[in-house]
Amino acid sequence: MKRLALVLFIVPVVALVAEEYPEFIDGMKEVDKAAAALRKMDKKTGKEAVSAAERIGGVYEEMIPFWRQRNKAGAVKLSAEGKAAAGELANAAHAGDAEKAEAAFAALGATCNSCHEERREKLADGRYKIK
Repeated sequence: MKRLALVLFIVPVVALVAEEYPEFIDGMKEVDKAAAALRKMDKKTGKEAVSAAERIGGVYEEMIPFWRQRNKAGAVKLSAEGKAAAGELANAAHAGDAEKAEAAFAALGATCNSCHEERREKLADGRYKIK
């Protein structure tokens, strides 16, 4: 019985440690969903593109204080750049300017990739840890 109690205690603790920053991870999943929707669009214009860009911009806005609290100036800068690119994408999508929307989406992707390369570490089990 003591073993069962110990297992019931340890498993949730391990799961908690595995999900270091659940709000951050939820935000990344939201960005992934919105970016996937944008990638499927021939033209990154219209209501759906605006909505996806605004969701991404909102997550980037939430990342700024997350990184600031951890004294990661480079990540704060990338988050601000990502937020700006998402805003440019939303504006271009709203205006129906497919060329500007595509350029903003590319800039947004570059920001995401830079942050992933600098701030993530791949673990042996395939998950990622924030540096």
